[in-house]
Amino acid sequence: MRVTTIDRFTPVGGTLHTWSVNSSDSTPVVSAVPPSFNQSFHLASAGDSDDAPSTWLAASFDIDGPIDLKAMEQAYAMLIARHGTLHSGFTRENGAIVRRLHDPATLGLDAAAPVVGLDSDGLRTHLWDALNTSCPMLGPPSYLLAAVDRSDRSTIICGFDHAHVDAYSMAIVIDDLHQLYEGCLAEPGGFCPRRLPQAGSFVDYCAAEADDDRDYRTHPAMARWLEFFERHRNTPPSFPLDLGLAPGEQAPQAVDLRQVLDRTGLDAFERVCRENGASVFAGVLAAMAQAAHNLGAGREMSVLFPMHTRRSRLWQNAVGWFTTNAPLTVRCADDVLDTLAATGPALRSAVALGEIPVPHVLEAIGGLTCLRNDIFMVSYIDYRRLPGAAAHATIDAHHISNVTTADDAQFWVSRTDDGVALRSRYPDTPTAHTQLGAFFAELEFVVRSII
Repeated sequence: MRVTTIDRFTPVGGTLHTWSVNSSDSTPVVSAVPPSFNQSFHLASAGDSDDAPSTWLAASFDIDGPIDLKAMEQAYAMLIARHGTLHSGFTRENGAIVRRLHDPATLGLDAAAPVVGLDSDGLRTHLWDALNTSCPMLGPPSYLLAAVDRSDRSTIICGFDHAHVDAYSMAIVIDDLHQLYEGCLAEPGGFCPRRLPQAGSFVDYCAAEADDDRDYRTHPAMARWLEFFERHRNTPPSFPLDLGLAPGEQAPQAVDLRQVLDRTGLDAFERVCRENGASVFAGVLAAMAQAAHNLGAGREMSVLFPMHTRRSRLWQNAVGWFTTNAPLTVRCADDVLDTLAATGPALRSAVALGEIPVPHVLEAIGGLTCLRNDIFMVSYIDYRRLPGAAAHATIDAHHISNVTTADDAQFWVSRTDDGVALRSRYPDTPTAHTQLGAFFAELEFVVRSII
């Protein structure tokens, strides 16, 4: 899986087809299931506007030959019917965000007129506009299907507002849609999507989250959450180097994509990590903290990291936003191997804190004091373990994110058979470019020193 952003996405030229969902024949019903915590936090950023910019996520993959448009539409309709979150739309009523559920049988697909003869830049521009238009935060179910038709090898792209998907979901969408399309090609009108593995509904997960009335105040992990936020005065941690923005200021988003370790380098890096009681993720976190410290930051780097919550088999193949967060403080020693050895057990201990749902933590601390919109975080995904991973290289699978604004640094570490790659987003300011440029160079130096 290649993790990228829309401004760096470079599809081969061809004819662009797009389909958006049509809910005009649907009569949605107000659901008693509220948005999940993640959805509520995300949808609140829409403010009072029903057309706020979308933080969408998209997936793409290749198929052999030209697109069979009928099979593609059938496959996409089956994908929508298969995943409960794709039946949801959200509206604001009396100041509250309300979930409205649609019968998937009443949701249609509107095909736009194909755009012929686009080169790579033209395709990217059209796709970007179409995704922004079709994936709003509020309104009917918001997603887009697109296909770049070519005679030899075509590309399928689909995007969703973040309320409906997480990074793990992108792999599920690719695997499902790939299988559904191939099935509809092989058995026109007769393919049964029930042949795919069972997939629970994220709406049911949201209902279970809302009904969780357990008392977490005496949970052993709560004291450590409280200690973490007490040290940070109830403020989420920020990237430890100056990015050139005062609290409350925003800037356009800058992007950096790079491979940190190739396959050979990763093998050596992982061996050293294991010898020091650490995982690859712990090794990357230790290297990040050491790099920041080498550039003038303190000896401690506090960060939040997301974890998936697909602990039940029911959710293993479900599309939705199945994540929580856990806090970690990486403490730098004089020697990076000592930092690495300390980070391994610290990360394992921090993972246990994810057992407490974040809303209960926020209630216990009396709410967050947020100085910025973004939260400094480092995400790690081993794409080799996700559904359909064996085909990712063959079908040129991509996870594509939108580019919006930023006021802090955020990092996505992805592991594949090719090594470890890093996607970064941060404010597009002169100070941030200088600081992050130095940080990336120092990070690569520290990683090589570990090897």
